[in-house]
Amino acid sequence: MMTSQKTPPNKFHALAWMLWSMGAFFYAYQYILRVCPSVMIDDIMAKFAIDAGDYGTFSGVYYLGYALMHLPIGILLDRFGPKWVMPGCVLISVLGILPLTLGSSWPMAIAGRFLVGAGSSGAILGVFKILRLYFPESLFSRLLGFSVTVGLAGAIYGGYPVRTLSLSLGWESVLMSVFVGGGVLALLMAFLTPTLKETDKGADSSLFQDLKEVFSNKYVLGTALFAAFMVGPLEGFADVWAFSYLVRVYGYDPAVASSLPSLIFIGMGVGSPILAYVAEKWKAYYPTTLACALGMAVFFGVLLLFQVTPWIVGVFFFLIGVLSAYQVLALYMNSKHLPDRLGGVVTAFTNMVIMSFGYVFHTLIAKIMVWQWDGAVKDCVPVYSPDSYVYGLGVIPVALVLAFFGFWWVKGRASLR
Repeated sequence: MMTSQKTPPNKFHALAWMLWSMGAFFYAYQYILRVCPSVMIDDIMAKFAIDAGDYGTFSGVYYLGYALMHLPIGILLDRFGPKWVMPGCVLISVLGILPLTLGSSWPMAIAGRFLVGAGSSGAILGVFKILRLYFPESLFSRLLGFSVTVGLAGAIYGGYPVRTLSLSLGWESVLMSVFVGGGVLALLMAFLTPTLKETDKGADSSLFQDLKEVFSNKYVLGTALFAAFMVGPLEGFADVWAFSYLVRVYGYDPAVASSLPSLIFIGMGVGSPILAYVAEKWKAYYPTTLACALGMAVFFGVLLLFQVTPWIVGVFFFLIGVLSAYQVLALYMNSKHLPDRLGGVVTAFTNMVIMSFGYVFHTLIAKIMVWQWDGAVKDCVPVYSPDSYVYGLGVIPVALVLAFFGFWWVKGRASLR
């Protein structure tokens, strides 16, 4: 699955970089779709008359769609290539916006959010496919790190800039503009991406055997699971709850609260190539990942337990972002637990497990917040106390500590090729 072309011909050099650029831009676009509802949370809750539990389901179902479509989209990319699959994924994503902006049904809004997640999974998988087809294997981890860096610009844009535009234009108008932008991106991809050659397509006959090898390897399963435990600061906090947490618990102005979480994404953008370089140069993939788990647990625990200054919040957010780049290492490590021919399916499986825990974290956080709710309401919208946020978000450092010990176990038993 996802067979690689080790050294691309020179005549395809410019084409390779163009395809990589479009893939990275799609990755940035899906981050806008993922993050922007976090700065519209009060508007969405008011329009649909929902509480934090409902909103947690809405946020989490994105990751459910993202995870469930990982292997099917990976198979489609192998069979048909990125030319039609990636534009199709963009269109699925943008269609998911419509129930939120044009409709009034909450179940339809949740279904739309599922579509946004399902289509968005094609972004990183498309980047994987392009890197394996058109670039040398030796550049994979570094270019993947740079892809994440480019993509995270979308996460930054989905915070304060989208918040500012929403205040001036209206949140529904902003989302419709994002809808139009996605349609343009899909057309460009369809016209500029070449058709995959027959020689570059993966073999269908070995798919089930490949999956069997992946699912029977306890180190692959362990690495994917423990990497998923570490995703809380990014997918359980920065994506959705950071904005409202800073407003409710720290008392920050909404403008400040919408801009600070961007430091997590900036940190991840900086950290992705740096961590990949450090781990590759010193062959320290597991020690680096262990340091990431422990560091995030400490920084996040301090933010929850103590009222620190805005300057320290910003520094900690940036450092948490840098350490969140462990995902690049986890994807590479798992691909080295099995033969190269399984690199594509292992990568897709690992990312699927990691992203599925976005749903787990959002659901747990929201359920705990509702459990701790004291019944306060303002303008028909539930108001959650600082303690509700602290208890809910407390699952994140707990999971990070579990991940640390989990990776310690894997490190002592597994070896990378």
